[in-house]
Amino acid sequence: VLRDRLGVRCFLGLTATATLGTAQDVAQHLGIQEGEGIAVRSAAVPPNLHLSVSTDRDRDQALISLLQGERFGCLDSIIVYCTRREETARIAALIRTCLQGVVLREEARAKKSIRRPLKWVADAYHAGLSAAERRRVQNNFMCGQLRVVVATVAFGMGLDKSDVRGIVHYNMPKNFESYVQEIGRAGRDGKPAHCHLFLDPE
Repeated sequence: VLRDRLGVRCFLGLTATATLGTAQDVAQHLGIQEGEGIAVRSAAVPPNLHLSVSTDRDRDQALISLLQGERFGCLDSIIVYCTRREETARIAALIRTCLQGVVLREEARAKKSIRRPLKWVADAYHAGLSAAERRRVQNNFMCGQLRVVVATVAFGMGLDKSDVRGIVHYNMPKNFESYVQEIGRAGRDGKPAHCHLFLDPE
């Protein structure tokens, strides 16, 4: 339509996560013939993101250990991704219950020179919540009152928080594109951030 009716001759398509197949489909829909376009590709993970994976028999306990551990224990803003809505509420409750009263280790607090104790405040976020509840959770996370958001993919679309320090995938993302997009929400300020993926045993 743009080409035929409006005479548009030049198209530019940009994305951070499209696979080769998706890019070819978009080019075909835009009427760009093979060899007509120029594609610059890079799937490099930003150097400030530290990635890890594990396969655990007891994923709940592994998550709690991870959050209390050296890498995640001193992080301010963490997103834990789950695939199902009901799991977000369960995992948020698990974090609140298991880590109630737990604050930063003294050595980590001294290193970061934090005056206030950093508590494990966690809330669920998914598309089934009311708009007001979703807004409350997002606002609390953005202003630092909420340390952990346990969310489905509904969280993060349009999120502009440069200091997300940790991403945990409690479940495997539906595809590689989703994984890259979701870990890309961490460390946008260029400072170190940690991303962990719990692999399915299969």
